[in-house]
Amino acid sequence: MNIGILIPTRGAVMESARRPPVEACWAMARHADRAGYDAVWVGDSVVAKPRLDALTTLAYLAGITTKVRLGTAVLLPALRHPVVLAQQLANVDQISRGRLLLGLGVGWSLPSAEREWAACGADHKRRVRRLEEHIAIWRKLWTGEPVTHHGDDVHLVDHTIGPLPWRTEGPPILITAGNRGELLPAQFERFGRLGDGIITTYVHMEEIPIIRERAREALARHGRARADFPLCVYTTVRLDDDVATAQRVTTEFLTTYYGGGVHERGAMGLGPAPVVIDTLRRYAAAGVTDLCVRFIGGDQQAQLERFTNEVLPALHGGDT
Repeated sequence: MNIGILIPTRGAVMESARRPPVEACWAMARHADRAGYDAVWVGDSVVAKPRLDALTTLAYLAGITTKVRLGTAVLLPALRHPVVLAQQLANVDQISRGRLLLGLGVGWSLPSAEREWAACGADHKRRVRRLEEHIAIWRKLWTGEPVTHHGDDVHLVDHTIGPLPWRTEGPPILITAGNRGELLPAQFERFGRLGDGIITTYVHMEEIPIIRERAREALARHGRARADFPLCVYTTVRLDDDVATAQRVTTEFLTTYYGGGVHERGAMGLGPAPVVIDTLRRYAAAGVTDLCVRFIGGDQQAQLERFTNEVLPALHGGDT
């Protein structure tokens, strides 16, 4: 199972929008690159949950790391123009020499999300259609061939972009499905048509095999059958000597992080190292191939160092 960490791009802006402590983010990315993590991830939001911009942050991380994959967990493409975004993504992929990994979503159906779409000049009700059009346009443009496309908002006539992605097929695209245990058929159909893998969050362990099976069936329906597609889970970890303390710190942090909408559904690694190791090993046993680990609290560098020393060796070298 690949282990990646979420860089606290929201936490930095929560601490100070005028002078966010960005060096703490860079230090965590450098640590992950040296310590043998598989990926560093960043979230995405503009006004609903303000944070460092996902793509310019990844471009900088590409310059200060050499090995880790650079992922979005998750990017909201429909907030942006698809042609401009196609070039930006290809550019980051080139800078990183093919390390870009795209987790994509349509966002929550919440009033704050609707306001964010309006603020960015996008229609929240059409976000699913726009996401699918984005992927279609990107993949056409990333071939390097002249593209003609007539969609709802975008009209191209023999257009090309440069640079192109590092690999011919472009960065892997992980589609959100199964979040919060909601096994919506439309999500799996979208993955079956357009995705290279699944990214999900707030899931119970017993839901993971179901998500994998639904995804496998969707791929088969669209003539893209493969059993080894990646399934990434965004999960939460707080290392403390006492489980109750870890749970309390997590609840308090998430209350602030989400502005009152606390998300604690599903499995999280909370407590001393053996508890965290057991939780994360069960992800692998359930069929998860990648983890995006979000650390909780204001001491995330210390959490990362403790995780590296006490948890990571067991996950990379221990039996699952």
